[in-house]
Amino acid sequence: MDILAGVRDKLRFIERHYKAASEPFRETKRKIDASEEPFEPPSFDPDFDDPEPPFLEEWLEAGESLNLEGQAALKLVQSTLFAYLKSYVDLYGVPVTANGKSKLHRYRAHFLDVYGIDWGQAAVTFEELEEVNLARNDLEHVDEPFGMTRRQSEEHHTRFPMGLFVDEDDKQIAESRGAFLWPGKIFVSEEALREAIRRVETFCEFLDDQRRF
Repeated sequence: MDILAGVRDKLRFIERHYKAASEPFRETKRKIDASEEPFEPPSFDPDFDDPEPPFLEEWLEAGESLNLEGQAALKLVQSTLFAYLKSYVDLYGVPVTANGKSKLHRYRAHFLDVYGIDWGQAAVTFEELEEVNLARNDLEHVDEPFGMTRRQSEEHHTRFPMGLFVDEDDKQIAESRGAFLWPGKIFVSEEALREAIRRVETFCEFLDDQRRF
């Protein structure tokens, strides 16, 4: 069974879907930035008009929509990794019984104990996989009372305070102050999503090379 082919098919679909789903929001931001119709700025009187940039609300909402598309895609990337791990285990017929603080830790112990596969030999580090997993968990389980913002959990923030999925504005504020005063807002940019896909695909390729049948 070519389970790696399944991983690649899923990841390519996620890439295509994200590109198509996110394009309207990118175009909205581009048009606002370029002052294109229907976002042509009205005349401005500094003595009477609000100094807030025109169409700021629309620009911010488009950015939030982009983030939501990235979050949805990241969840699919993470589920693709675990679907591959489960399929790998099912091929050998030995259930996962190893201990560990997370499912990812249990799988790592299982692969070493049962198949003699050391995840530390992969080109993608365990910490890089953990970061993807922690971000997905926060998106699923950490919520705010208002708005669509998701912030890092305490563990995610402690491990990756300036990580791949931290909003760039929060990073800049932290750098200017010398430290984060709060867990960073999670933002799944196109670049971060692409890196998450690379990590998962590269890691699954490594495991597939170790298969005995």
